[in-house]
Amino acid sequence: MKAILVQQHGGPEELVPSDIAIPVPGKSQVLIRTIRASVNFADLMAVAGNYPVPSMPFVPGLDCYGEIVAVGADVDASRVGEKVVAFCDAGGYSEYSLASEGLFFPVPDGIDPDQAGAAPLLLGTCYGLLTQAAKLSPGATVAVHAAAGGIGTTAIQMALTLGASKVIGLVSSQAKAGVVESLGASAIVAPETSNYAQQVIDVAGAPMDIILNSVAGTTIAEDLEMLAPFGTLVTFGMAAGTPGVAYSNQLHSTSRTFAGYSFGNLRRNRPSEVASLMLPTLEMLISGRIKMVIDSVLDLDQAANAHARLASRLSIGKILLK
Repeated sequence: MKAILVQQHGGPEELVPSDIAIPVPGKSQVLIRTIRASVNFADLMAVAGNYPVPSMPFVPGLDCYGEIVAVGADVDASRVGEKVVAFCDAGGYSEYSLASEGLFFPVPDGIDPDQAGAAPLLLGTCYGLLTQAAKLSPGATVAVHAAAGGIGTTAIQMALTLGASKVIGLVSSQAKAGVVESLGASAIVAPETSNYAQQVIDVAGAPMDIILNSVAGTTIAEDLEMLAPFGTLVTFGMAAGTPGVAYSNQLHSTSRTFAGYSFGNLRRNRPSEVASLMLPTLEMLISGRIKMVIDSVLDLDQAANAHARLASRLSIGKILLK
């Protein structure tokens, strides 16, 4: 089968179109004919050597949409032919991929393949961020960093669906503000080096109840300037390349919470809990209450270009491979 193989860590140039054997499903696995594979920032980190990978060489791709074509001995054979979204055991940047029981979920045959392909990691991450880490309650105000990206555009819609009263989207350029506003958020152009806290407070009318931060670095200190008493700052990435620091005296005196969240950690260590995040959010997608924002859909052999575009920070929404 055709697949993208990474032989050594590095940049997009390490994603090489290759021919490899079709994997065989284990007892609790299914083999999926991949229709769409999503491109995630975690895939960039995996290629660079900053994210867990099974072993070298490896096929990137955390999640996909496709059709079950074979099952392991412990999986109901009637599932062959079922369309599913899945978290991949064997990377999604390939014509066929593997997924384990509890990490693939049925979707209607008529679903738009781009919407389905973009959905798994975005839906699970955003629902976990908002309901588990931030414990969003109706009426809360929410600020979202990197608001024009895949996670950002999904988090805006999900926060509003779950009852947030106002969402502020932080973007790195004016070119990205329009899509954020079209989703119901107020956009603020805030490069990582800017002082944006007062802008956010002015637009929202008060400090924020919840902040979702995938950037870290100097933004952590800035976020604490706009986090309300009893509010929660959730960090779930480090796009700035440095972690940032929160001092306890900025938290305990105002009963604020600084939380970390990783959906990847949940999938790896508590896979039985993934369904509780995916099932309600897939219903949001299927019903049209949430719509994935698609930046571009590229052929599989253009994976290096997809990574280069994501790394450039010019993309808006999700990049997919077909």
